[in-house]
Amino acid sequence: MIGNDDFDVVVLGGGMAGLTLAHHIAQQNNAHPLQQQKTLVLEPRTAYTRDKTWCYWQHTVSPFDEAITHRWSRWEVTYDGQTHVCEHSATAYARVDSARFYQIAQQGISENPNVSLHLGEAAISLTPHGTGVDITSDAGRFRANQVFDTRPKQMSANILLQHFVGWEIKTDTDVFDPSTVTLMDFMSGTNDIHFFYVLPFTSRHALVETTHFSKSVLCDEVYEEELSKYLKRRFGLDQWRQVHREQGVIPMPRQAPDLADRPHQNVIPMGLHSDTVKPSTGYCYPHAQQQAMQQARLLFADANAQATPARSRFNRWLDSVFIGFLEENPHRAGEIFFQLFSKVPADALVRFLSDRARPQDFIRVMTALPTGSFIKQAFCHAFHS
Repeated sequence: MIGNDDFDVVVLGGGMAGLTLAHHIAQQNNAHPLQQQKTLVLEPRTAYTRDKTWCYWQHTVSPFDEAITHRWSRWEVTYDGQTHVCEHSATAYARVDSARFYQIAQQGISENPNVSLHLGEAAISLTPHGTGVDITSDAGRFRANQVFDTRPKQMSANILLQHFVGWEIKTDTDVFDPSTVTLMDFMSGTNDIHFFYVLPFTSRHALVETTHFSKSVLCDEVYEEELSKYLKRRFGLDQWRQVHREQGVIPMPRQAPDLADRPHQNVIPMGLHSDTVKPSTGYCYPHAQQQAMQQARLLFADANAQATPARSRFNRWLDSVFIGFLEENPHRAGEIFFQLFSKVPADALVRFLSDRARPQDFIRVMTALPTGSFIKQAFCHAFHS
C-alpha cells in the first residue's frame, strides 16, 4: 500500500518536459481509474510566467495546441548576400507561448486527484535502492518507484552550445513581413557560428534573437549590442518598445545522451539535458511532447517498463556527425545550412529536421551536402565512439 509520502512516480522539475509528462499521466489516470499512478511533481519556482518561446514544425495535434499563438508556412535563410525562401503549406511552423502552455498543463494536472504539483519545492538528494528511490526535498522526504529527472544540469565542458538573447519588440511603423519567419540570417566575419532569428507576429511586432553556436557564452552587453545593430541595419530601426526579453543556453553535444546508459534504472533523465534536444538545431519541443506521451502510456501498459527514448539511435548518430562537422568547420556553417534549405525540397527538409524523415529524404539531404567532408566526419565519429 502506498502511504502519504510514497508515490509511484516523482517528477523532478516542472518545466515543459516535467509538466507534459505529469499532464499525460493525469490523463491516463482519468482513463484508467483502476490503474492510478500516484504522481508528484517538485518544482522550485513559486509561480509560472511567460519565460520562453518554443517553435517547431507541427506534424500532429497535442493537448497543448491552444498555446500556439502563430503559425507560418514560409521561412527563409540568408547567407553571403543570398536569401532562400521556403514554403510548405501542409506543415506549419508553430509558435508556442509558454505562459499559455503552463496554464493548460496545470489545469490538466488539477483534474486528477492522484497527480499533485508542489511549487516552491526543490529536490535536494536522491538515493536509489533496490525497490525504488528515496527523495529528500527542502520541504520533506518521499519514496517513489520511479523518478523522472528533468532538472537543469551543469553544462559539460568543451561542448558546443547554442546560446541566444531575444527581444520581443513593438514599433510605430510597418517594418516586419508577418508572412515569413527568418530562421537563420548568418553573419560573416565572426569567430563562431552567428545568426539572427526573427519571428514576425505582425508588421509592427516581432521576436528578434541573436544566436551563437560556440563553446562559451558571451556577456549580456555583447548580445544587446548585436541586436541593436541588427535592428538598425536590417529594419532601419532606431526606436522600438521592448515588451519581453528571453535568454537561453542549449547543449549541442557531439555524443548525444543514450537513455539505455544511465547509472540508476529507476532514475530516468528527461528534458533539455537528456536526449530530448536535437543537438544540430536546438529543437526540443516536439521530441519532449512525443516522449512524454509515450512514457505515460508505457507506465500503464507495463509495470516493469523503464525509459522510452525521445530520439532514435540513428538520428542521434546523424546529429553527432553534423555537430562534429560544425565544431571542426564553423566557418562553413552558413554555407551548409543554406545548401540544405536551398537544395532540399521543403517537405523533405522539414521531415528531416523534425526526425520524421523517410528514406528518400535522407538521400536528398546527403546529396545536398559536401559528401566527402561528411563521409570523413562519419568515419572519425565511428572510430572515436
